[in-house]
Amino acid sequence: MTEHSPSAADYQPPASLARVQTGALVTAVVGVAACIVGLLLDPEQFYRSYLIGYVYWLAIGIACLGWTMVYHLTAGGWALVQRKTLEAGARTLPVLALLFVPFAFGMDSVWVWAGPEAVHDELIQAKRGFLNVPFFWVRMAIYFGIWCFLAFFLSWQSKRQDETGDPSATVRMRTISGPGVAIFVMVASFFSWDTLMSLNPHWFSSLYGFYFVTSTALTGMLFMAVMGWYLAQRDPLSRVFKPKHFHDYGKLMMALVMFWAYMALSQFLITWSGNVPEFTQWYFARNTGGWKPYTIFLVVFHFFVPFLMLLSASLKRRPERLVRVAVYLLVMRWIDLYWQAAPTFHEHITIHWLDFATLIAVGGVWVFVFVWQLRQRSLIPINDPYLPEVLGHG
Repeated sequence: MTEHSPSAADYQPPASLARVQTGALVTAVVGVAACIVGLLLDPEQFYRSYLIGYVYWLAIGIACLGWTMVYHLTAGGWALVQRKTLEAGARTLPVLALLFVPFAFGMDSVWVWAGPEAVHDELIQAKRGFLNVPFFWVRMAIYFGIWCFLAFFLSWQSKRQDETGDPSATVRMRTISGPGVAIFVMVASFFSWDTLMSLNPHWFSSLYGFYFVTSTALTGMLFMAVMGWYLAQRDPLSRVFKPKHFHDYGKLMMALVMFWAYMALSQFLITWSGNVPEFTQWYFARNTGGWKPYTIFLVVFHFFVPFLMLLSASLKRRPERLVRVAVYLLVMRWIDLYWQAAPTFHEHITIHWLDFATLIAVGGVWVFVFVWQLRQRSLIPINDPYLPEVLGHG
């Protein structure tokens, strides 16, 4: 009696994803309508809020690409069961590139170096060779071009692997993922310098890019935990996911929370001990006045609380409990992004309704496109050479 070989027909996406896609579309329409109203009423606040909401969802999209390449280098079972999910997330990058275009109409509302007052700032003028509008857009085109190339090359080879089982597709995905991870880290770092660090062009941190990459990796792992929980509740992946997979997600979440804290503390200590006014002002704005309680809240609830929760081995092996921690940390990721950007614009904590409207609008569009892509292919890479081993993982 021969053992049944897995096929694409055995691992088609669940029908419930259609309802998720419809809900995302409705959410996107409502969110975009609210954003249009906000843009008309307060364009400056709209662009500032849009930056935070946009970067939040972009982090998930590029994290899917990053973790896809990490899988091809490590062949970890925890990633193989979600390789198709990650590939679908990476294929949203062209849409995320389009969603960046609105900044062309309000750059001076977000980045002071793009406004007319920058001509009177000697330090900004000294950086004018890098901080100028045309070169900014050239860099953005390069960043998104690299991300999209990597995402669609890997997706193309993945489809070839599914259809033909050609071993060369596996080799090509692994070959490009080696330099791809290094390029990914550099591009993500530069993107964070251009969009977030340059909000205060007088400030600079050599660790900020790594801080952003670490935060992005954590956000992607949280997304994987949530999607793993969703798919594990439904056929066909209910017979694929095992407690061991979620235990792996939990361990990686804990490691990344610790690494996030390490990068944040390292950046603070290096900047503060240097005692250069142009650099320490970034932390001074966040450690005094109205932002100090927010900073303390972030330290406690983004590090200490999840760290203590994730120490539990039983929690990490129970998807229904782990997903609650993942959702909680996804909220904290937005709070961290807000902490990075908002003090540049406001001396005191000022939560605006557009902060939520932009987050919902971009999120609705992103989830709609993601689910659309996820439904195009089987949920398992059926000709992956490591699949037989992983199907027995756990």
